[in-house]
Amino acid sequence: MADGQIEVYRIHAGVCLWLAQRTSDRETKLTLLDMAHAWQALAEQGEKNRQTTLVYETPEPRPSVAQQQQPPQHSDPEMRQ
Repeated sequence: MADGQIEVYRIHAGVCLWLAQRTSDRETKLTLLDMAHAWQALAEQGEKNRQTTLVYETPEPRPSVAQQQQPPQHSDPEMRQ
């Protein structure tokens, strides 16, 4: 994740806190504080994700189902059909 996106999350959290401090409506204040918390959590997760390196390794090919379920071969010609 780009540092710029993490900073945008922090800015949104700060705006929510700023608005929460300026409202007198209790319900609005709680909602804004919840939103600030959510934005901050996104910023923190972005930091963790930025520090994580994912490496994908292609698995070894597995035999196909058709190869695994072939009927047994009989050595007696009369048993073959």
